[in-house]
Amino acid sequence: QSKGKKPLFVQLVLDNIWSLYEAVMKRDKEKIEKIVTSLGLKIGARESRHADPKVHLNAICSQWLPISDAVLSMVCNKLPSPLDITAERVEKLMCVGARTFDSLPPETQELKS
Repeated sequence: QSKGKKPLFVQLVLDNIWSLYEAVMKRDKEKIEKIVTSLGLKIGARESRHADPKVHLNAICSQWLPISDAVLSMVCNKLPSPLDITAERVEKLMCVGARTFDSLPPETQELKS
């Protein structure tokens, strides 16, 4: 019943991240090995033997949830294509402060197209 009271995001995402964090910080080798094998990750011996548990946690998380892939996919999914931007918006993006688009050098104005 206690699981049913948690939001779905907590059950599926946060609990898994938290259990990994606790296992690494407590240096529970059996649980860490189980998590690493279930995720299909390959952690180097250097990272797993390191004295600082944050190095081990970083090695696991960088393979399991790479931030660069997540950010790039979010940018591609959420931001509009540069080809779809209106001409007015291009001018606003190119002008900083009180400068107008017409005051920019001709070479810079050609970048609009």
